[in-house]
Amino acid sequence: MSIRSLIFPCLIFGLVQCSFLEGARKRRGTPEVRDLPAQARPTDDSGLRRRVVVLPFLNLSPYASESAAGIAKAALIKRLNASGEILSLSASDLPEDVTKYQKDDGYDIAKLLPMVRKIGAHGIVVGRIKQIRTRKIGDSVGLIRKVRAEVTALVDLEMFSAKSGASMVRESRSAKIEEEVTRVAESSYKDKELRDNPQLIRAVVKEAFSKMVFNIVKALRKMSWSGRIALVRGEKLYLNAGRLSGLQVGDILRVTEAKEEVFDPESGGFLGNITGRMKGTVEVISYFGKDGAVTIVHSGSGFEENDLVEFY
Repeated sequence: MSIRSLIFPCLIFGLVQCSFLEGARKRRGTPEVRDLPAQARPTDDSGLRRRVVVLPFLNLSPYASESAAGIAKAALIKRLNASGEILSLSASDLPEDVTKYQKDDGYDIAKLLPMVRKIGAHGIVVGRIKQIRTRKIGDSVGLIRKVRAEVTALVDLEMFSAKSGASMVRESRSAKIEEEVTRVAESSYKDKELRDNPQLIRAVVKEAFSKMVFNIVKALRKMSWSGRIALVRGEKLYLNAGRLSGLQVGDILRVTEAKEEVFDPESGGFLGNITGRMKGTVEVISYFGKDGAVTIVHSGSGFEENDLVEFY
C-alpha cells in the first residue's frame, strides 16, 4: 500500500473529527432558549409588559362577604393579564405582609413603594368594593320555586406609580346583573343568601371592573419599561424579568445605577429621582425560573445587584 493511500484516509478522518468537536463546542455554548431573533424586537419597548402589584382588594360594603374581595381581585387580574401588555404580580411576591400597611379605606402607599420597586413593578393597584346589593324580584310559590335576583355592585379602583407614588388612575364603576335561581323546598327567608352565590358575585364585579382595564393599560404605556439585576454570578447577570415580561433572546439592555430618591431637607417631601450613572449594556441569552432572564455583559463593567436595566 502506498504512502499516499494511507495519508488520504487519515486526512479525511481528521477533518471529520475536528468538525464533530467544533459542533460539540458550539452546542455547549448555545443559549438555553432562543425563541426569536434580535431583529424581531421593535425599535421601542412596546413589546415589553409593564408589571403591576395588585394588592388584596378591600370590601368596604356593609355586606361583609368573605369571598367578594378575592373574587373581584381574581377577575381583575385575569383581565389585566389577558390584555397582553400587563403582567400582574401578587402581593405575596413582596417581602412583607401588606395587610399591616392597610389604613382606613386604602394602604400606606409611601411605605410600600420601596418593596414594590425592588421586584421591578411599575404600578400598584388598589381595588375597593364599596357596595354590593341584592334584591329579589318576584317570589314563586310551591315546592320548586324560581327566584329572580338582581345584584348591584359599586366598585372603585386606583393605580399608583411605583416611581413617584402618584395616583395615575382613579375611577368608580357600577354594574348590575339579574339571575334566575331555582330553590327546592326552601323557605323564602333563605333567598337573601343569593348574595353569597359566588357566580353572581363574580359576574357583577367582573362587569364592574372590566371597563377599567383600558385606562390602566393606557396609563402604563406612558411609563418606560425597567427591571433590575437580581444576581451577579461571574460573567452572567440574572434579571428579575424574563419571558413573561416580554424580553427576547438577543435583546440589548442598558444598565445604570439604581436611581436615588431626593427629599426636601425641610419639609421631608419627595422631590424626585436622580438617574444613576450608566454602567454599560447586557445581552439576553436565556431564561430562568418563572420570569427571569440570564444575560451576559455586552459592554461596560462594574455591574451590581439592584442596578436598573432599561430597553436600549
